[in-house]
Formats: sequence, structure tokens, C-alpha cells
Amino acid sequence: MFKLNKNNFNNAMAKKLYNPTDLAKEAGLSDTTISKIIKDSAFSSYKSLGKIAKALDVEPKDLIQE
Repeated sequence: MFKLNKNNFNNAMAKKLYNPTDLAKEAGLSDTTISKIIKDSAFSSYKSLGKIAKALDVEPKDLIQE
């Protein structure tokens, strides 16, 4: 599991003017998956991390906490 960098995530979402439903659609993931990532503050897979990073036009490393 990878810890979500909430600050960077929220900034990227705001920049794209996305709500969680918009992000789910753009990333090709379910609303449930996005909600779980936000709620748990963590990514469960590289695949979802990559899809979300691509949808937000950021590097995957920018979305995880070191």
C-alpha cells in the first residue's frame, strides 16, 4: 500500500477542476475505488496510482507520501 499525499492530490484535483466522480471517469476507475483511496488515504495498487496520476497530469511519485 502507498500512502496518499493528500495535499498534492487535492491540489491536482483542484487544478483540473475535478470532483471524485470526474476523476473516476477520467481515470477509468469506479467511484467506489476513488472513494476508498480518499477515505483510506492510500493506494492499493500501482495500476490505480498510475491511472489517477495520468488523469491528473502529474507524476505518480507526486501523489504518494515519502
